[in-house]
Amino acid sequence: GVSEPSPSGSPGASRKAKSSQAATLPAKSQQDGPASQQEGFLHRKHEWEGHNKKASSSWNNVYCVINQQEMGFYKDQRSAGQGIPYHSEIPVSLKDAVCEVALDYKKKKHVFKLISDGNEYLFQAKDDQEEMNLWISTISAAISGDKPEVTPSSHSTPAQAARAQTMPAAVATTTAESSPGKREKDKEKRFSLFSKKK
Repeated sequence: GVSEPSPSGSPGASRKAKSSQAATLPAKSQQDGPASQQEGFLHRKHEWEGHNKKASSSWNNVYCVINQQEMGFYKDQRSAGQGIPYHSEIPVSLKDAVCEVALDYKKKKHVFKLISDGNEYLFQAKDDQEEMNLWISTISAAISGDKPEVTPSSHSTPAQAARAQTMPAAVATTTAESSPGKREKDKEKRFSLFSKKK
């Protein structure tokens, strides 16, 4: 009672096409401008200035702007528009940063942390779990922005790994698209393997 290979193959194929579109979008919009970026007010606390130097700052309300692979801090939207950073701070590079929910921080809700170059910041979304998740996913997308073909490393969280797992498939489909003949051949090859198994 094994079903025919074609019906079970087709939904998967169409799903793959969708995920490849979604996966190629962020890369495109990065070149066109800050389409996949985010800005808004967050409460911020600078926790660590270096690997073992505790920062002495308290919670501040700062206007955060994610642009390409940097996160800049401003007093408000107007300062952000004029490019005047908060206390003349340089933007935090998101290139090799880590962003995750700050589960060990119990004093406030909806807090996530960003670790970059030995600095560690805590951010609190105003009062909304969804807003926090949105920031985390935007920052995570910026962090991995220019290296979609890298496989997720073992220390990434399950959610990130699951998200990243759709990437290699997408990368494979996009490269195959440049030579349609090759894709057809691959399809036949896969198909014949599939039916041999039966």
